[in-house]
Amino acid sequence: MNFVIGARGRLGRSIVSSFSPGQVVALDRSVYAEWWRNGSADDVSLFFEEYAGSDATVYVSTGILDPGCPSEEHHKINFLLPKHIIEGVSRVGLRTVTFGTVMEKLIGENTANPYILSKTRLGNFVGEYSAVSNLPLHIRIHTLYGGGLPMPFMFLGQIFNAILTQTDFNMSPGNQLREYHHIDDEISALLRLVMAKAHGVIDLSHGSPVALKDMATYIFEKVNCLQLLKIGSLAEPQQENYGILFERNPILGDMMFRETLPAVVDYLQSCKIMQRKVKDD
Repeated sequence: MNFVIGARGRLGRSIVSSFSPGQVVALDRSVYAEWWRNGSADDVSLFFEEYAGSDATVYVSTGILDPGCPSEEHHKINFLLPKHIIEGVSRVGLRTVTFGTVMEKLIGENTANPYILSKTRLGNFVGEYSAVSNLPLHIRIHTLYGGGLPMPFMFLGQIFNAILTQTDFNMSPGNQLREYHHIDDEISALLRLVMAKAHGVIDLSHGSPVALKDMATYIFEKVNCLQLLKIGSLAEPQQENYGILFERNPILGDMMFRETLPAVVDYLQSCKIMQRKVKDD
């Protein structure tokens, strides 16, 4: 059996849909909403006690992504909640899969970004916990797209809005390197890691990053809006990846990931169609 905590989000929805109905349970938010509180590991183990000794896996995909949200919320939902779930389900011998960001590896706790900070703390916890238990797996992911409209506070969401509204898109020189992963490819990859009984902290990388300036130029050219793109109009951020390439995990060695630039354009064009349908309805 598989359990998904946070099934309403992009990642959680996709995990649920990857299983047949009889193989997965999407927990209602009312079940786990308070599991961030002190002592909640007891409640978690009690809830999953009937599945002790089974081969069940608990996917913890709930989380706050927007760095503009209060740091306290990031700490509660992105760190304390999954920490208590890991502790609770481990007592009854179940596996957990949590999700973080590769920025944990690049920046770590030396950041004012509450999202990266909370995920780094979670990754550090799993790293320490996995030294005595092979049950938890923490997957550090890159940037996801697909499975719904782009989030407005993220790079693709800002590009999408500029194209829709035909307004200038201001950005830094754009030398930052990013891996973009389609959500369907990501689910196939993470399930392969789970089936291989991977544990500890693992980067889910395909090893083919693009510079943000190249992505922006490609997108705006393809939609005939290159005049909107203003590369270098904003300052270059200090804490970023300007040269590190992530290696693909051997477990994912022969996996096919779709080519980033054309796939991202296809995705954004599908989003425009989705928006038109919503307006027509």
